[in-house]
Amino acid sequence: MGRFGAQYINGTFYWDLHPVAGKLLIGLSEYVSGHNGSFTYTSGAEYPPHINYVFQRASMAVIGSLIVPFAYRTCRFLGFGRAAATMGASFVLLDNALCVISRFILLDPILFCFIAMALMGYAGFVRHRHQAFSAVWWRWLAFTGLSLGLAISTKWIGAFVVALVGLCTIEELAILYSDRKTAVLTQIKHWIARVVCLICIPLLVYLISFQIHFALLRSRGTGDYKMPSQFQSLQRNNVVSRQPHDVAIGSQITIRSHMPGFGLIYANETHRFPDNADELVAAGMPGKQANNWWEIVSGAATKGNVTPSVRFIADGDLLLLRHVGTKRYLRT
Repeated sequence: MGRFGAQYINGTFYWDLHPVAGKLLIGLSEYVSGHNGSFTYTSGAEYPPHINYVFQRASMAVIGSLIVPFAYRTCRFLGFGRAAATMGASFVLLDNALCVISRFILLDPILFCFIAMALMGYAGFVRHRHQAFSAVWWRWLAFTGLSLGLAISTKWIGAFVVALVGLCTIEELAILYSDRKTAVLTQIKHWIARVVCLICIPLLVYLISFQIHFALLRSRGTGDYKMPSQFQSLQRNNVVSRQPHDVAIGSQITIRSHMPGFGLIYANETHRFPDNADELVAAGMPGKQANNWWEIVSGAATKGNVTPSVRFIADGDLLLLRHVGTKRYLRT
């Protein structure tokens, strides 16, 4: 995960299947440690002298160690005595798997910490449920929502703790609804409070994390091909951002087949015809990649030259498609 932090520092865009809050924290620890973003944490590579990996690993260890006091506080909120809560926190403290995983630059210790925060927050909220709408009641409810947002913004697996708190909240509201002594206006206030704190706050945290993510990654990177052309046009050093919005002579484009499931047309130097090694194969590939780009060349120009002046395509124009990577022309 260290490579993602490096990309936040140097501003190059990447794509990953996990949300971004945890990787933002990893990038922050790398930035504080003095990393300049030049080392991309390639598997098996040695750390350069300027990489303070001890500080970066220590940051993850500190985050992982916070689970212990969170576990103790959760047990206390659930009604455990000091001795029982201490024993429960000791189980977490002495868990070998947690100790080991917290030593590495991974998303897991960050995720576990946020999950522990969410459970502690909801336990604190339940502990003060009889003090409805008091300052401490609001504080624990909002803290729970913040923790849920951080958990699901780190890894999708955080959705399970969201589901757990959601089911407990549904049960609590059902019990409240069945209480005939509770006024309708009070029940509506309870619903609004939970919608705001347990739905709106986590959603806001999730969106803010991505807002920071896109604000930092403004330059062309390895994940560009996963994004639409409209997004790439907003990036620095991207070929799409340097060409007209409408397709013109000299524009670089991707071509999708009309056949379902065929994908984008690509070519490379590896795939050649068996009976003619000089000719490359143009085939389909699902999803975007670097070999999908084709340059539009005017058919009026010779194959060795591209029309120097930018002009937009008009009806009846004769066009050639030149593969950007191999400089070969598409033949039909």
